[in-house]
Amino acid sequence: MILVGRYRSPFTRRVAITLRLLGINYEHRPITAWMHLDEVRAVNPVGRSPALILDSGEVLFDSLAILDYLDRDHVLVPASEPERREVLRVVACAMGVLEKVVAALYERTMHPPEKVHAPWVMHNEAQARGGLAWLDSLPGQGWLVLDRLTQADVTAVAMFDFTHIVNPALVAPGTYPRLDALSAHCNTLPAFAETRPVGDVDRANPSLPK
Repeated sequence: MILVGRYRSPFTRRVAITLRLLGINYEHRPITAWMHLDEVRAVNPVGRSPALILDSGEVLFDSLAILDYLDRDHVLVPASEPERREVLRVVACAMGVLEKVVAALYERTMHPPEKVHAPWVMHNEAQARGGLAWLDSLPGQGWLVLDRLTQADVTAVAMFDFTHIVNPALVAPGTYPRLDALSAHCNTLPAFAETRPVGDVDRANPSLPK
Protein backbone atom coordinates (compact mmCIF):
# COMPACT_ATOMS: atom_id res chain seq x y z
CA MET A 1 0.00 0.00 0.00
CA ILE A 2 1.02 3.60 -0.58
CA LEU A 3 -0.20 6.42 1.67
CA VAL A 4 -0.24 9.79 -0.07
CA GLY A 5 -0.11 12.89 2.13
CA ARG A 6 2.14 14.42 4.73
CA TYR A 7 1.84 13.66 8.42
CA ARG A 8 1.34 17.35 9.16
CA SER A 9 -2.18 16.78 7.87
CA PRO A 10 -4.17 15.28 10.77
CA PHE A 11 -6.39 13.57 8.20
CA THR A 12 -3.37 11.74 6.79
CA ARG A 13 -1.84 11.17 10.20
CA ARG A 14 -4.88 9.40 11.61
CA VAL A 15 -4.73 7.00 8.67
CA ALA A 16 -1.00 6.46 9.18
CA ILE A 17 -1.46 5.79 12.90
CA THR A 18 -4.23 3.33 12.11
CA LEU A 19 -2.12 1.50 9.54
CA ARG A 20 0.64 1.10 12.09
CA LEU A 21 -1.67 0.03 14.90
CA LEU A 22 -3.15 -2.61 12.61
CA GLY A 23 0.31 -3.82 11.57
CA ILE A 24 -0.17 -2.93 7.89
CA ASN A 25 3.01 -2.03 6.04
CA TYR A 26 2.87 0.90 3.64
CA GLU A 27 5.02 3.21 1.59
CA HIS A 28 4.69 6.89 2.47
CA ARG A 29 4.59 9.63 -0.16
CA PRO A 30 4.54 12.93 1.79
CA ILE A 31 3.25 15.17 -0.98
CA THR A 32 0.72 17.97 -0.68
CA ALA A 33 -1.64 19.70 -3.07
CA TRP A 34 -0.02 23.03 -2.18
CA MET A 35 3.24 21.95 -3.83
CA HIS A 36 2.35 18.92 -5.97
CA LEU A 37 -1.22 19.44 -7.11
CA ASP A 38 -0.90 17.43 -10.32
CA GLU A 39 0.59 14.46 -8.44
CA VAL A 40 -2.17 14.53 -5.84
CA ARG A 41 -4.86 14.85 -8.51
CA ALA A 42 -3.44 11.77 -10.19
CA VAL A 43 -4.64 9.73 -7.19
CA ASN A 44 -7.55 11.91 -6.03
CA PRO A 45 -9.42 13.97 -8.63
CA VAL A 46 -10.35 16.51 -5.96
CA GLY A 47 -6.66 17.11 -5.25
CA ARG A 48 -6.81 16.34 -1.54
CA SER A 49 -4.95 14.02 0.77
CA PRO A 50 -4.91 11.45 2.14
CA ALA A 51 -5.21 8.87 -0.55
CA LEU A 52 -4.41 5.20 -0.14
CA ILE A 53 -3.23 3.20 -3.14
CA LEU A 54 -3.99 -0.46 -2.59
CA ASP A 55 -1.73 -3.24 -3.82
CA SER A 56 -4.32 -3.92 -6.53
CA GLY A 57 -3.89 -0.36 -7.83
CA GLU A 58 -7.31 0.75 -6.60
CA VAL A 59 -7.24 4.13 -4.88
CA LEU A 60 -9.24 5.11 -1.80
CA PHE A 61 -9.54 8.71 -0.72
CA ASP A 62 -10.95 10.61 2.24
CA SER A 63 -9.77 9.47 5.65
CA LEU A 64 -13.24 8.29 6.70
CA ALA A 65 -13.55 5.91 3.75
CA ILE A 66 -9.96 4.73 4.13
CA LEU A 67 -10.40 3.96 7.83
CA ASP A 68 -13.65 2.12 7.17
CA TYR A 69 -11.79 -0.10 4.70
CA LEU A 70 -8.77 -0.70 6.92
CA ASP A 71 -10.61 -1.57 10.13
CA ARG A 72 -12.73 -4.37 8.70
CA ASP A 73 -11.98 -6.54 11.74
CA HIS A 74 -13.27 -3.79 14.04
CA VAL A 75 -10.06 -3.43 16.02
CA LEU A 76 -10.40 0.33 16.60
CA VAL A 77 -14.13 0.79 16.07
CA PRO A 78 -16.24 -1.95 17.71
CA ALA A 79 -18.79 -3.79 15.59
CA SER A 80 -21.47 -3.98 18.29
CA GLU A 81 -23.62 -1.35 19.96
CA PRO A 82 -23.50 0.68 22.12
CA GLU A 83 -19.68 0.63 21.99
CA ARG A 84 -19.59 1.39 18.27
CA ARG A 85 -21.87 4.39 18.70
CA GLU A 86 -19.84 5.69 21.64
CA VAL A 87 -16.58 5.57 19.70
CA LEU A 88 -18.05 7.15 16.57
CA ARG A 89 -19.66 9.94 18.60
CA VAL A 90 -16.26 10.96 19.96
CA VAL A 91 -14.67 10.64 16.52
CA ALA A 92 -17.38 12.91 15.11
CA CYS A 93 -16.72 15.54 17.78
CA ALA A 94 -12.94 15.43 17.23
CA MET A 95 -13.42 15.75 13.47
CA GLY A 96 -15.84 18.63 14.03
CA VAL A 97 -13.25 20.44 16.13
CA LEU A 98 -10.66 19.80 13.44
CA GLU A 99 -12.89 21.25 10.73
CA LYS A 100 -13.36 24.43 12.77
CA VAL A 101 -9.63 24.74 13.51
CA VAL A 102 -8.90 24.40 9.80
CA ALA A 103 -11.62 26.92 8.87
CA ALA A 104 -10.12 29.51 11.23
CA LEU A 105 -6.63 28.71 9.95
CA TYR A 106 -7.62 29.19 6.33
CA GLU A 107 -9.31 32.50 7.09
CA ARG A 108 -6.13 33.78 8.75
CA THR A 109 -3.65 32.45 6.19
CA MET A 110 -5.38 32.58 2.81
CA HIS A 111 -6.19 36.31 2.86
CA PRO A 112 -4.09 39.45 3.25
CA PRO A 113 -4.30 40.73 6.84
CA GLU A 114 -6.71 43.51 5.89
CA LYS A 115 -9.09 40.96 4.33
CA VAL A 116 -9.26 38.56 7.27
CA HIS A 117 -12.76 38.49 8.75
CA ALA A 118 -12.04 38.38 12.47
CA PRO A 119 -15.62 37.53 13.52
CA TRP A 120 -15.50 34.40 11.35
CA VAL A 121 -12.21 33.36 12.96
CA MET A 122 -13.68 33.93 16.42
CA HIS A 123 -16.85 32.02 15.53
CA ASN A 124 -14.92 28.95 14.37
CA GLU A 125 -12.56 29.06 17.33
CA ALA A 126 -15.52 29.28 19.72
CA GLN A 127 -17.03 26.18 18.13
CA ALA A 128 -13.68 24.42 18.40
CA ARG A 129 -13.44 25.31 22.09
CA GLY A 130 -16.89 23.86 22.68
CA GLY A 131 -15.85 20.54 21.17
CA LEU A 132 -12.52 20.50 22.97
CA ALA A 133 -14.22 21.15 26.31
CA TRP A 134 -16.69 18.32 25.65
CA LEU A 135 -13.91 15.88 24.80
CA ASP A 136 -11.93 16.93 27.86
CA SER A 137 -14.95 16.42 30.13
CA LEU A 138 -15.74 12.85 29.07
CA PRO A 139 -16.17 10.58 32.11
CA GLY A 140 -13.42 8.30 33.25
CA GLN A 141 -9.67 8.51 32.95
CA GLY A 142 -7.17 7.32 30.38
CA TRP A 143 -8.74 6.39 27.05
CA LEU A 144 -11.62 8.56 25.89
CA VAL A 145 -14.01 5.66 25.31
CA LEU A 146 -14.09 2.11 26.65
CA ASP A 147 -11.07 0.74 28.46
CA ARG A 148 -8.74 0.48 25.47
CA LEU A 149 -7.28 2.46 22.61
CA THR A 150 -9.87 3.14 19.91
CA GLN A 151 -10.25 5.32 16.85
CA ALA A 152 -11.65 7.95 19.20
CA ASP A 153 -8.20 8.37 20.75
CA VAL A 154 -6.39 8.20 17.40
CA THR A 155 -8.51 10.93 15.86
CA ALA A 156 -8.58 13.13 18.98
CA VAL A 157 -4.78 13.06 19.32
CA ALA A 158 -4.23 13.75 15.61
CA MET A 159 -6.56 16.74 15.91
CA PHE A 160 -5.08 17.98 19.20
CA ASP A 161 -1.46 17.74 18.05
CA PHE A 162 -2.29 19.57 14.82
CA THR A 163 -4.02 22.33 16.76
CA HIS A 164 -0.90 22.72 18.89
CA ILE A 165 1.04 23.40 15.69
CA VAL A 166 -1.32 25.83 13.95
CA ASN A 167 -3.15 27.51 16.86
CA PRO A 168 -1.27 26.88 20.11
CA ALA A 169 -3.18 29.57 22.00
CA LEU A 170 -6.38 27.59 21.46
CA VAL A 171 -4.94 24.60 23.36
CA ALA A 172 -2.57 26.29 25.79
CA PRO A 173 -1.07 23.83 28.30
CA GLY A 174 -3.47 23.12 31.15
CA THR A 175 -6.57 24.28 29.30
CA TYR A 176 -7.60 20.72 28.46
CA PRO A 177 -5.69 18.54 30.96
CA ARG A 178 -7.24 15.26 29.90
CA LEU A 179 -6.37 15.83 26.25
CA ASP A 180 -2.89 16.99 27.28
CA ALA A 181 -2.38 13.71 29.14
CA LEU A 182 -3.86 11.60 26.35
CA SER A 183 -1.63 13.22 23.73
CA ALA A 184 1.45 12.85 25.91
CA HIS A 185 0.75 9.17 26.53
CA CYS A 186 -0.18 8.29 22.97
CA ASN A 187 2.91 9.98 21.58
CA THR A 188 5.06 7.55 23.55
CA LEU A 189 3.55 4.73 21.47
CA PRO A 190 5.41 3.90 18.23
CA ALA A 191 2.41 4.36 15.93
CA PHE A 192 2.00 7.94 17.15
CA ALA A 193 5.65 8.82 17.73
CA GLU A 194 6.71 7.65 14.27
CA THR A 195 4.06 9.81 12.58
CA ARG A 196 4.56 13.05 14.47
CA PRO A 197 4.85 15.84 11.90
CA VAL A 198 8.30 17.04 12.96
CA GLY A 199 10.17 18.48 10.00
CA ASP A 200 7.33 17.69 7.58
CA VAL A 201 6.95 21.28 6.43
CA ASP A 202 5.54 22.69 3.22
CA ARG A 203 7.74 25.72 2.50
CA ALA A 204 4.97 27.55 0.67
CA ASN A 205 2.31 27.02 3.35
CA PRO A 206 3.97 25.53 6.42
CA SER A 207 0.82 25.42 8.52
CA LEU A 208 -1.76 24.18 6.07
CA PRO A 209 -2.90 20.57 6.37
CA LYS A 210 -3.53 19.61 2.73
